[in-house]
Amino acid sequence: MCFRVVNLMVTVLLMATPTAAQEPSSAIGSDETQVIRELVQDLGAADFSVRQKATSALLKLDAGSVAVLEAQLQVEASSSPSGETSSRLKTIVTQLRRRLFDDRLESLEQNLTAASAAALPEWERFSAIAGDDQDAVNVFLEVLKAERSLFSVRLFAPKELSLALEKRSKAFSALCNGRQQEAFPVATCVALMLLGSDRNTRLVRATSTNISEAFDDPRFATLLRDGEQAEILRQVTSAWLERSGPGTGVAVDRPLLFAIQLELPVGRVIARRVIESRSRNQSMYYALLCLAKLNSQEDLALVEELLETNDKLWPAVGESVERLLPGRKVESQFSVQTRDVALSVAIHLRGQHPDDFGIDVVPSSETLFSIPSMGFENDEVRASALKRYRSAFPEVLGSDSDSK
Repeated sequence: MCFRVVNLMVTVLLMATPTAAQEPSSAIGSDETQVIRELVQDLGAADFSVRQKATSALLKLDAGSVAVLEAQLQVEASSSPSGETSSRLKTIVTQLRRRLFDDRLESLEQNLTAASAAALPEWERFSAIAGDDQDAVNVFLEVLKAERSLFSVRLFAPKELSLALEKRSKAFSALCNGRQQEAFPVATCVALMLLGSDRNTRLVRATSTNISEAFDDPRFATLLRDGEQAEILRQVTSAWLERSGPGTGVAVDRPLLFAIQLELPVGRVIARRVIESRSRNQSMYYALLCLAKLNSQEDLALVEELLETNDKLWPAVGESVERLLPGRKVESQFSVQTRDVALSVAIHLRGQHPDDFGIDVVPSSETLFSIPSMGFENDEVRASALKRYRSAFPEVLGSDSDSK
């Protein structure tokens, strides 16, 4: 895609259009840079006509000149943040970004192909996630149209993307209200998840929490199951989910629960990451139950490694069993430990039922098994259930010594 050649009255600025893998280049000649600086100075002129001519010329710049304007904006903002020149230049930069982005978007609308999409930001990542067929191109266009400002920032001012994402994600979270009479903002959701799934993008403050509000909206789950573009939506959602977990800065509980609910294969990646980190909180039982729901024999060995891990997962510190399980007669030392959940999950992965090993698990539509139902009154009962498991499967590591 080519941009128009602009006459700045003093010189002609001819710049190449950046490819999809590049940010707009600032490598323009010193003469052209000087012309732009002089036009910026004219924005502060006392003569209105001079200011107008400078504004008109700056708004006709091409993509390669945006970086120069960005640099001038920083200079003006630091020297006189409330000055008229700084204010006018900021408005011009915003309008220029939008025009240049819209030019590319219009070109894509006129020629809906992967080759045309390559001139737009994030196509390379999107196509790697969702494919590059016609459906993918069509969805990509709708996503760009829904969030023009976000993708314009991504293209021309990537350093501003974190704050832009935070602002848009806050507005998005308010729309995740579950109201069936309203359409779910799916294009905005895809845009946020696509941009947010890039690990090079810093997610500030509540951005990740805001984006993950989608997981609590039943309309979103319905779209992933039965929507017209369900497969593409599942792939983008999985890319966002994969960013969560220990060491990522993104909370893991919601992603794990959603992966369980939708049976998304990416749940295995997140769950194994949590287990390998030896988490000591509720994310561990969500991770184990996610592996149970996805039911892959490849995970059995990892689960069985936890059969001796006695970290207490439930109830949480400060909570009492009596209050959490009203009406149920249990001893005060009742607890759910990592090894308890691992045992029920290992039994399930081996194609059997925990009841057959003395564990009265309660089915759960949300997590496969109810968390409290996997616990034990005391270590004696716990050891008895584990002994039965090891007797049934003598190949389990440590069975010989522990069963004696």
